[in-house]
Amino acid sequence: MIRMNIKLLALLALIPICSCTKPAPDSDEGDDNNGNNEQEVIKPSLDKFYKGTTMYFASYMQDVGLVYRENGAESDPYTSVKKHGANIVRLQLDQIGFGSYNGVNIDWQSYERVLADMKKAKAAGLEVFLTLKPDYDIFSGSTVSHNNIPESWKGQSDSKVGDLLYEWVYGTLDKLYKEGVYPAVVAVGNEVNVGFLKPSASSNDASRTGALLARGFAAVRKFSSDNSLSCAIALHIANPAKAESYVGSIEAAGGKDYDIIALSYYPGKDIGHSLPYNSVKTTVEALKRQFGKPSMIVETAYSFTTGTVNGKWMGDWCDNAYNYPDWDDAANSVNYTPAKQREWLRNLAEQVKAGGGVGLITWGTESLPDELSGYADGHGKKLYTYPADWAYGSTWENNSYWDFTDSNNLHEGIDWMKDVSE
Repeated sequence: MIRMNIKLLALLALIPICSCTKPAPDSDEGDDNNGNNEQEVIKPSLDKFYKGTTMYFASYMQDVGLVYRENGAESDPYTSVKKHGANIVRLQLDQIGFGSYNGVNIDWQSYERVLADMKKAKAAGLEVFLTLKPDYDIFSGSTVSHNNIPESWKGQSDSKVGDLLYEWVYGTLDKLYKEGVYPAVVAVGNEVNVGFLKPSASSNDASRTGALLARGFAAVRKFSSDNSLSCAIALHIANPAKAESYVGSIEAAGGKDYDIIALSYYPGKDIGHSLPYNSVKTTVEALKRQFGKPSMIVETAYSFTTGTVNGKWMGDWCDNAYNYPDWDDAANSVNYTPAKQREWLRNLAEQVKAGGGVGLITWGTESLPDELSGYADGHGKKLYTYPADWAYGSTWENNSYWDFTDSNNLHEGIDWMKDVSE
């Protein structure tokens, strides 16, 4: 999810696991480009609990000169994440890249970057939850229009768009596999309840989304079948309160062949997600009863610091996009510590697990600010996380596992992953 400058715009509030067998030789047998084939589909076992973080920005930030540290020494963030209990990381690969903005090449979601990051994850012993995003976001001033259809696909029938989606999903996974990497979990689209391959900025048709997702899901199944892999498929929904309605509509339109209901859950008032039942545990249980699929939280966060000192933004000049608990309540200031972050995330993971869920991945917790000295001197790194003026710097470092107030040293918040068993 994109996090915008909270002073400019309130954000719209409206993964799949793999147990892999030895790859079989490549085969095109039975492929009719509709996901129909006579090969056996190996469904994922989903027999462990997944724990991790996004790593969208880590390599990109390192390339602009930012440094991750542990115990005072420079460290590889993938190695640190693994050492502190993670077994999976999340990456996102977009069909339409951001390109250059104000002279900065923003490439963290490009094929080349994601391929390199998947190889880093593999070397560290981490699995990958991969979001494949065929649509793109349009940035304009202080606004973002999410999940728009590529210009080259506009004007095509929904059936043709489905064919193009199938080809892109299958082709991307196949290309990665030939480079020696593949995801354990594939989400086709990002937070699809806010739109998916929208032909116009205002359109959001759940039935159309379900029909198109069915084609994307079929492409993942075919890729898995062709290579004897049991990669799981995730249906990603923002806001647990929206899940029952949207999942029901998507399934009714044919988007049923997936394995996990993936949820974004940000309860703070900056985004305002809520639960349809009285706890995360009962929500996860209810979704499994209704749809027969386990849930996984793939986006959430807890702030380890307020992000300000004496009213001045810390880390960089960019406003923090999300703070939880609601940090402007002075009485809650004691809740902003690495230990509190660890405790909250551990309890959340245990609720997901107790409800029959299969994992928790935090969002943006690899973030670093673009400078340590504050924004007043104007000597920050040339860092944009998104192609917009408001994204010069980091909007998320107050939720990170690396403490920008302590020279970007890893702090104990990450150890919730050690506290929760697989």
